[in-house]
Amino acid sequence: MLFAFVNLDKWSSLPKHYQAVLEQAGHYANTWMMAKYDQLNPPALKRLLAGGTKLHVFSQPVMEASYSAAMELHGEISKENASFKKVNESMMDFTRNGYQWFQVAELNYDSFMVRHTRA
Repeated sequence: MLFAFVNLDKWSSLPKHYQAVLEQAGHYANTWMMAKYDQLNPPALKRLLAGGTKLHVFSQPVMEASYSAAMELHGEISKENASFKKVNESMMDFTRNGYQWFQVAELNYDSFMVRHTRA
């Protein structure tokens, strides 16, 4: 997969095997980063909690207001910036499709496991 931050002319001028190496390096870096994120965040949260940090969820009204403000801002920016509009619409479509899948595949299981494994 080729992303927008790659100079297409430079990319196209590379031999196919160099393109393949760069793609694999990108995949590796992404996988490593996500694994590191998943590995380091739980113990970091435990350290915060052990130090007295109190966790609170945002209330539904705060979440709704934040979402509405973000959607309004995205709409305003989209009117002035065609590139932002294109990327934002693509991202929102991807997100909607993803959430539909996660409701079926992940959300119920994750909620179940959280309820049954609370420390």
